[in-house]
Amino acid sequence: MRRHLVSALVIDRPGTLNRVAGLFRARSFNIESLTVGTTLEPGRSRMTIVVRADEAHLHQVLAQLERLIEVIEVSDLTHTPRVELELALVELDAPLDPADLAAVTAVVEESGGAVISSDDGAWRLRLTASPEAIETALDTLRDHGLRNLVRAGAVAMATGSPSLPSQIGASTP
Repeated sequence: MRRHLVSALVIDRPGTLNRVAGLFRARSFNIESLTVGTTLEPGRSRMTIVVRADEAHLHQVLAQLERLIEVIEVSDLTHTPRVELELALVELDAPLDPADLAAVTAVVEESGGAVISSDDGAWRLRLTASPEAIETALDTLRDHGLRNLVRAGAVAMATGSPSLPSQIGASTP
């Protein structure tokens, strides 16, 4: 099963999230991440959904998703050029010796992050990068006292075209 990145433009009203998630649940898809946020248009939200599925089953779910009244547009961004980012908040044990501090600083710089705080006996970091870069950073940080982690879901934006029509069943570019 392959990782798929789905983007859905929806009407922002109570129950929309439940109906969209319910479609995936009814087909026994495990949603790896789901991020919802406002758009430039009032009353519209963008959902970014990450699932693992085979192409045929995902195609069925996306076709059903398009038929929901609250859904305006659905795009499978899996094969589309895009910018994809994720946020992770990380807490490390402190104090860090100079070698650990150098390694942690390198990870923070490579993953577009920042040190948020270190004044209460723990280092807190913000990492903002692609999901792959977040995984690489976390692999390194596990060796340097990683004690807590909170990850936000992926957000993505297609690149290369001003607007995206529905791309259900689209071929790989």
